[in-house]
Amino acid sequence: MSKLVYGKKGQVHFENEAEKKEAIDYILSSPNVNFRIHENNQEQGAWAPEERIHFKKEDDVPECLKKIMTAGDRSNYGRINCKEFCEEIRAMADGEPDKEEE
Repeated sequence: MSKLVYGKKGQVHFENEAEKKEAIDYILSSPNVNFRIHENNQEQGAWAPEERIHFKKEDDVPECLKKIMTAGDRSNYGRINCKEFCEEIRAMADGEPDKEEE
């Protein structure tokens, strides 16, 4: 069974494998998503840079993603803030082996 909870505060969480698969499939295939956002927030006083996933519009976003999103900005409907989950998504997109399978 793969990991279902990510982040120090468990901010990214899935009920089961099917929900996680639905979320990942959408993130990796939708033109509505940018999963390679890196913000140098430490330059504005934050602790460290942030890794994010941005969603441009609400249209067709699965409920399993809507429930873990935070508010977006003028140009994005919402976002997910979790370095651990972002890194896993990027590794999948780049064809890197799953760390849990090694």
